Amino acid sequence: MRPLRQRWTALAPILALAALAACSSPADDAAEEGAAAAEGSTEAPAPLEGVESFYGEYGDFVTVTAAIQAGDVTAEELEYPVVAQQEHVDAAMGWDGTNPEYELSPPVGGNHLSVWQTCNGSVYDAPLVEGNAVHSMEHGAVWLTYDPELVDQAHVDALALLIGGRDYSLMSPYPGQGVAVSLQSWGNRYQTDDPADAMIEEYLDVYILNERFNPEAMATCSGGNTATAP
Repeated sequence: MRPLRQRWTALAPILALAALAACSSPADDAAEEGAAAAEGSTEAPAPLEGVESFYGEYGDFVTVTAAIQAGDVTAEELEYPVVAQQEHVDAAMGWDGTNPEYELSPPVGGNHLSVWQTCNGSVYDAPLVEGNAVHSMEHGAVWLTYDPELVDQAHVDALALLIGGRDYSLMSPYPGQGVAVSLQSWGNRYQTDDPADAMIEEYLDVYILNERFNPEAMATCSGGNTATAP
């Protein structure tokens, strides 16, 4: 068996091609923007201590995908199948209009809606439809959520400064979250009761477009849904 690092290197171009086929952007210039971001990336940084990983023994998206393709495991056999589930539920025959529901709140992956939430350092003042935000994470974005009952306006404004203008990130309130701040990207999550926690910015730096956890490495954050939940 090849070392995991060699398997990751061999699989990376395949995942990039699959991303292009699976999820097209609404405009050519938006697709080019995503490609430029991917080309500008360097070797993926190591994950941070204290971050919850939902990949189990496989550790990251690249490794679990390789294991599934090799027949070593199926998505359904994983402790958290959502890390390997990328279907567009609203594209299915006979879809009844029901938005996907998730075991984890906020979710860290899973089947989702076909339109992503715009995530160009986008700060929303109302809750989002989860199926759109999950699609954004599939594109390599980090979604920051906060519980409005636990975070005062001054800290909300400070968090918005961290997100605003930071491509491949988005922020929204998440009532009833139960923790002040939660950051989630595909298959990973960091939660804190301190809205001034220095790890918040570190998480953004490390997990945005992190190649180890990015199912669609050349996908864009532009041109998606900008509406909040009804």
